[in-house]
Amino acid sequence: MIAAGARRHARHARRVHNDAMMRARASNITGMVSAFLLSLSGLAVQAQADDGDYIRQTRADDGAPEALEVAVAGFENAAGARIDLVSAVHVADRAYFEAIDRRLADYEVVLYELVAEPGASPASSGARPSMVGLLQGGMKNALGLAFQLDEIDYRRDNMVHADLTPDAFSASMRDRGESVMGMMFRGWALAMAEQGAGNAAGQEADFIKVLFADDRQLALKRLLAAQLSEQADLLESLAGDDGSTLITVRNERALEVLADQLSAGARDVAIFYGAGHMPDFEARLVEDFGMRKVSTEWLEAWDLR
Repeated sequence: MIAAGARRHARHARRVHNDAMMRARASNITGMVSAFLLSLSGLAVQAQADDGDYIRQTRADDGAPEALEVAVAGFENAAGARIDLVSAVHVADRAYFEAIDRRLADYEVVLYELVAEPGASPASSGARPSMVGLLQGGMKNALGLAFQLDEIDYRRDNMVHADLTPDAFSASMRDRGESVMGMMFRGWALAMAEQGAGNAAGQEADFIKVLFADDRQLALKRLLAAQLSEQADLLESLAGDDGSTLITVRNERALEVLADQLSAGARDVAIFYGAGHMPDFEARLVEDFGMRKVSTEWLEAWDLR
C-alpha cells in the first residue's frame, strides 16, 4: 500500500514537472517571437490590411491560413518621379526573393538597407556575425525559409547603399541609450506581460500543438505569423515618442540618399527596406517630398497552406 502511494506520488511529480517544462517552452517561444519581430525590423501583420499596412496575413474562406504577404506601394510627385516602397521580409520563401530580385533589376536606382560601410557587399559585412544575423539565420533554418542576403543580387550597378555605417549606428544607439539586446529583452518582457494579461492559456495550448504537430515547420510558421499579427504595436511601444535608431534614424539616412538621387535626375527609384520601416517612409514621402500614393501590390512572402 505504501509502495502504491509512492508510485502515485512519483507519477504526479512527473506530470507537474512535464507541465512546467511545457510552460517554459511556451514562454521561450513567446520570447523568440518578440525577438524575431525585432530582427525583421518591425514586422507587423494585420488580418485585414488598412491603407498604411505593408504586411498582412491572408486566410481562406474556411479560416485556414493561406499566406503572409508584403506590399509594394508606388508614389509619384508632380515632377514625374516615381518611388516604390518595396517591402522586405528578411527570411522568406525562395520564390518571393526570386520575384523581388527580378523586380529590383528593372529600377533605375534601388536604395537598400544594410548597416555597413558604403560599398561593402553583404558577404563581406557578414564576416562578423551579429546577434540579429544569428537570430535570422536560426529562424531561416527552423522555418525552412531562405535568407535575404543570400538570395538578392546586390552587385548590380543600380544598387545604392542607403543605411547607416556600423559606427553611425552604434553612436546613435549610444546617444539614445539604446541597445539591440536591450530592445530584444524589452520586447520579450512586453510579450510576457501581454501573455500574463489574459491570453496565456490559449497561447500555451497553441505552442504545445506546435511541439506535437505532424508538420512542425508549417505549424511554427503559422504560429509565428499569428503571433506577429497580435504584436503590431511592439516597435512603437519600444521606440517611444522620439523614435528609434532601428527605424527612425535609419529611415532619415535613406531619405537623405533619396534626395541626392532625385537631385541627380533619378525618376524611377525603389526603396528596398524591411516592411516595418514602410509606414514611416510613407508619411515622410507624403509630407516631406510632396508625393502621393498611386498604387499597392501584394506579394506572397510565406506560403502558410
